This record gives sequence, structure tokens and C-alpha cells, in this order.
Amino acid sequence: MGNFILTSMLSSLLMTLAIGGALMFVIYRIVRAKGGPGQAPVSAMADPVPGSLLVTAAAMPSRNSLYHMTRITGIVSGEGIAPTAVQYSGLIKTSNWPSPGSTLPVTVDRADPTKFAILWDQVAASDSALDKAEALAAAMRAKQGESQP
Repeated sequence: MGNFILTSMLSSLLMTLAIGGALMFVIYRIVRAKGGPGQAPVSAMADPVPGSLLVTAAAMPSRNSLYHMTRITGIVSGEGIAPTAVQYSGLIKTSNWPSPGSTLPVTVDRADPTKFAILWDQVAASDSALDKAEALAAAMRAKQGESQP
């Protein structure tokens, strides 16, 4: 009976480790993928040019998470490109989370503006919603004549 319990526990542990390892591998591949889900790799673009993505909506992340799946809706533009409505879906770092009104740097395909890649390494982590709220609160305190804490 003791061997059965030990074997059962060991089997459960190995299954948990296998599932956890497979999940971590999938997350790693998504994070490291060039272009990521919802984006076109720059190498696949016919005529890539620098541009920007004006964020009009972004799903909110879970609290206390480092990465979170999101859907960003916005307008992409660039040299020789008419403003085009686009969507991005993918896993992003919550420290880089955009809010409506934010502008993100992108590389966009002039031949097909719906193909774009957000340049996450150029997105300032300090552009978070909390940082913007703190700056607004400081401006409001200054306007009221209160000293900052």
C-alpha cells in the first residue's frame, strides 16, 4: 500500500512538472517570437518603414503580473502611409502597458499597413498608467498650492 501511494505521488509530481515545463516553453516561444502574435516580422514586410501606433484601446492587465495577453486597437501611420486602423493581440510586459492616447513606435509595411511590428524595446517602461496618474496628481497638488510629500 505504501509503494502505491509513493508511486502515485511521484507520478502526479512528474505530470505536474511536465505540464509546467510545456507551458513555460510555450510562453517563452511567444515572448521571444519575432513580431509575436498579431504582428508581422519585419523580414516578411515588402516595404518596411518607421511609423507609430496611436493606441485607441487596450485591454487591462491582471494585477501583479509580469506579462499578460492583450488586444490593442489603434491607428498605424508612417511616411507615405494613410492612417490605418489595426489590432494587435499578444503577450506583453505589463511595465510597457500602453493606455489609450499613447503612441508606440512601430515598423510598418508601406505595401500593407495592417502588417506592423511594435518596437517594444523602444517603449519606455515609465509610460505606465500609474506614472501618468502620479504626474497628473502632482500637477493637481501644485495647482492647489499644496507641497509635494
